[in-house]
Amino acid sequence: MKKISIIFCALFFIAGYAGAEEMKNNTEIEIIIGNEKAEGIVYDNNAGRSFLELLPLTIKMTDYNNTEKIGKVGNKINTKGEPEAYDPDKSDIAYYQPFGNLCFFYRDFGLSHALYSIGKVTKGIEIFAGKTNDFEITIKRK
Repeated sequence: MKKISIIFCALFFIAGYAGAEEMKNNTEIEIIIGNEKAEGIVYDNNAGRSFLELLPLTIKMTDYNNTEKIGKVGNKINTKGEPEAYDPDKSDIAYYQPFGNLCFFYRDFGLSHALYSIGKVTKGIEIFAGKTNDFEITIKRK
């Protein structure tokens, strides 16, 4: 039993260290919504790097399914090598390839095929949730 505990602790430490390494390469973004601002990070993965190439970006957002705000960016994001399904949580930023939508989840959602993780809103997701009409956002590097 002691060996199992030691192995578990070692694996937990290694997993935590690997996660910390991934965090070092994330890019901070600012999301301007009218006179309000949210903040986020874009992950250092193929989809995230491809998304960063589009910035600064202004897009019209609309509500979808009382779960997320979506806006069209087209088929400009490279998803090669990314997992083909994704289960987003509240505050996640994702790209839905079939419709070319950028998605800001203000509620949890379920596993979706052709949905790709791009980043996370780190401050201000409640701004998205509070919008009842269509609105415009501008995203730029911080």
